[in-house]
Amino acid sequence: MFEITKNHQDAYEYYINERMAYPGGDYDFTFEDRFLIYHAPLRHQTVYIAIDMKTGLSVEICSRKDGVYMEHEYTELIPDIFNAIKYTGDRRYKNVFAADPLKVIDSIFRIVLPSFGYTVREEQIKLCKQMFLGMKGKRVSICEAEVGTGKTLAYLIAGLCAKRYENSMFGGDNPVTITTSNIELQTTLVERELPKLSQMLMEYHIINRPLTAVLRKGKEHYFCLFRYRDFISKLSDYPDKNKEFLENLEYTRFDQKAFDLDKLKLKGSIKSKICVKGSCRACPCSSECKYVEFISRAKSANMPLDFQVTNHNLYLNSTEQDALLRHSSYIIIDEAHKLKEAAQDVYGKRIYENDVIKYINFVKNLYDPETDLDTYKRLRRKVALHNTQLFKTLKNKIHANDIDSDVGSIINLDYNTIAIIKKLSEEIAVLDALTKKRKGKCEISAKQIIKALEQFTNPAKICVWIEQDENGLVSLCCCSQNIGGKLQKGVWDLESSHILTSGTMSDGSSFDFFRRENGLDRIRRDEIIEMSTPSPLDYKNNTRLFIPNDMPTPDNDSEEYINAVADKVVQLVNATNGHTAILFTSYKVLNAVYIKTKERLAKYDIICMTRSNKTAITDFKKSKNGVLFASGSMWEGVDCVGDCLSSVIIVRLPFPIRSAAMEEKKEACENVPKFIREYAVPEMLIKLRQGAGRLIRSETDTGLLSILDPRANSGSYAVKVAQALSKYPKVQSIEEAKEFMKSVKEPEYFE
Repeated sequence: MFEITKNHQDAYEYYINERMAYPGGDYDFTFEDRFLIYHAPLRHQTVYIAIDMKTGLSVEICSRKDGVYMEHEYTELIPDIFNAIKYTGDRRYKNVFAADPLKVIDSIFRIVLPSFGYTVREEQIKLCKQMFLGMKGKRVSICEAEVGTGKTLAYLIAGLCAKRYENSMFGGDNPVTITTSNIELQTTLVERELPKLSQMLMEYHIINRPLTAVLRKGKEHYFCLFRYRDFISKLSDYPDKNKEFLENLEYTRFDQKAFDLDKLKLKGSIKSKICVKGSCRACPCSSECKYVEFISRAKSANMPLDFQVTNHNLYLNSTEQDALLRHSSYIIIDEAHKLKEAAQDVYGKRIYENDVIKYINFVKNLYDPETDLDTYKRLRRKVALHNTQLFKTLKNKIHANDIDSDVGSIINLDYNTIAIIKKLSEEIAVLDALTKKRKGKCEISAKQIIKALEQFTNPAKICVWIEQDENGLVSLCCCSQNIGGKLQKGVWDLESSHILTSGTMSDGSSFDFFRRENGLDRIRRDEIIEMSTPSPLDYKNNTRLFIPNDMPTPDNDSEEYINAVADKVVQLVNATNGHTAILFTSYKVLNAVYIKTKERLAKYDIICMTRSNKTAITDFKKSKNGVLFASGSMWEGVDCVGDCLSSVIIVRLPFPIRSAAMEEKKEACENVPKFIREYAVPEMLIKLRQGAGRLIRSETDTGLLSILDPRANSGSYAVKVAQALSKYPKVQSIEEAKEFMKSVKEPEYFE
């Protein structure tokens, strides 16, 4: 495609002699071995003309007053050529997707994208072609693409080419499904990336209509008329106090955009009260509900659709329920390293301590007339009592008061706890039987609660843990011990090809751990394609790695350890003049080091990231020379481009903390060394690479990576760590690090 040759001079002379071309012209090139391109002086300008050698028809391409196109500029004529040749008599031209999709990919990356300012990246082209071949071969492709590779464009173009190729060869018009874990990325794909790609491809006539795409989000992102009216009625009890607020909400209600809550500037706490939640089947507002109408439209196959973009949870649910997403031959799983986490959520159960309370409050006055009121009240009190007893028992079983991560704390369900769960389930079933048919809608039904509770009555087949959110709300959680098997049955066994891509899926040497964790070790190896695309960023000249040799072995409780970390943090922050993110694996250690250093670092903008501080990262990005004490989400998926972040300090190697999933793996292993070798170390290396990846996010970024864990420099893990971070050149001292920073930063950086 877009082939330019110079092998038809004789043909051009023939057209001159036959007076089928303007005299005085010059032959330039032949396009796609069919269209002869020449220029001639006409009307005080140079006119470029195409002759269709199949039809003999000519058409003017464009004109130029300032000289002629040179050979290296010929590709600039391609959009004009396409605009012109449709008038040469043959509108069919050829189906480029069926002819050679790999040539189409080459042409897009080497000609189309550069004409719009994109850089030609050989690794990106290789990645895209590999993705296409995986789709064509109906395989599972594991495509690690490090920062700067341009994986988004790679998989969009690969998906488009695969879809069009299948359509031209075999018919059918199923959309390409893209699933991610990030709503911002999903929105960007639909509203920015795909429209921009569509415009570029249409200009070069690779496609003849704009690409169509829809965003499929969870119901909690949409407006619920029933819950809105209920919320308004409660506020209306205090009209004077809530007058302005009520007026704003009422305006929002009648705005057409109100259907999609993400498009409204409302606080998250308000959105949570007026979003769709629970089942819509018994809702009295269903006949006038925009969400119900939307779901109905989404399930129809009338509209042509190229891409559907969704999240991991909704995708995994749809494979079981086929609720919203259309059938797709090609599935692209971006941020694939988060797929297992989503699977644990989807294939597990969760019950909050206030779910039962919500239900019994809803059915307060809904008892069957034939039922004695006192009996009904007594039953409601018993349900509430056993619910309180259950969660009090669960809280007492938390192994540690300090929950360091979102994974929560492992608990063991003993006989007495299981007995409480069974009793609670039985009483809710009786209460539901004595409740008359409801005209309204509850956020959670008796059936849902009972189904969830039943999962916990057979703890031998599940992992169980307890979580507590930033508001102190406790939930009891479980997931299957066989997540890999669930994924194999629910995802990999489907008649679709899958692209799994992310910046970090390997431990630096292999994908063995990723395959095991996601059930890919259960399918044949010849059905899996693996590739790792290195980052094009210049780590050799733009980064340095510092691992001090005078740090003590990590000890979360030792005063000596906390003091040593604090001292080194202060030295490093001063060496880089702030612009630092300090990554912790424990909020306990984070708080201890923060207290020890905040006065010594007072000249910098110090920001402490806690569970309740949801603006910490945003505040850090706005700071001049900020110092961010961070954990949790800062380890991955955060971009701080430019001098804002020029130093990343990893306090401790991020070995997995005690969680339900880890305990399951540990019990399944024959011995502890095997568990450490096959699970703990690979997961640590992946998270280490993710944390290190926060340092540079663009071609101009420069900075220092420091690891304060002596195990990274010596001992059994040192070789693995060195391999995972091999692209970072090492310095031996803070002075060397400081000199490096001075060599890559402008003088004003240190002001």
